[in-house]
Amino acid sequence: MVNVYDSANKLAEDLTQTDQYKALQKAIKDVEENDESSAMFKKMDELQAKILRAQQAGQHLAAEDQQAYKDLNDQVQKNDLIVNMLKSEQALYDLLNDIQKTYSKPINDLYEDLRN
Repeated sequence: MVNVYDSANKLAEDLTQTDQYKALQKAIKDVEENDESSAMFKKMDELQAKILRAQQAGQHLAAEDQQAYKDLNDQVQKNDLIVNMLKSEQALYDLLNDIQKTYSKPINDLYEDLRN
């Protein structure tokens, strides 16, 4: 019998050898090594978590938090290291999306006759 977890673990290992993974790994390292970029990323990450918690609790975000997010986002968009990291992250997620389409094809194929 096939153990799909073995295949998934192998895929995870193979993923670390892709250009997209390596580009993200380097971009993260570049951000970590730059004090300004690293601090900005951490601040944005904390603010995003705060916003998510408020949304999950059904609470409205305070106007000051909305403005802080907007201001910080404007700064982040001007930081080449963070922008590069975010682009690299998106490229990796695009690859993962393509992979998901590949391994979910057999499931979609099961429904093909039902759809037609």
